[in-house]
Amino acid sequence: MSIKQKQLMEYATQDLVAMVAEREGRSIQDAMGVVYHSRLHEKLRDVETGLYLEGSEYLYGLLMEERAAATSH
Repeated sequence: MSIKQKQLMEYATQDLVAMVAEREGRSIQDAMGVVYHSRLHEKLRDVETGLYLEGSEYLYGLLMEERAAATSH
């Protein structure tokens, strides 16, 4: 994994944390828990998925879908 790929993954993660905190009225620490413990975050950190290249809104949508699916089971 290149340094650039790692940076893009970190930026995407930071954006997701900020979006969860802002849109859901959560603290940064709580939002970090939501993001870092998600399956999406695992996929985001995998170079092969290419998710780190996607936009923040798209990634947030995937995270919301994951969370909705988890609560429906």
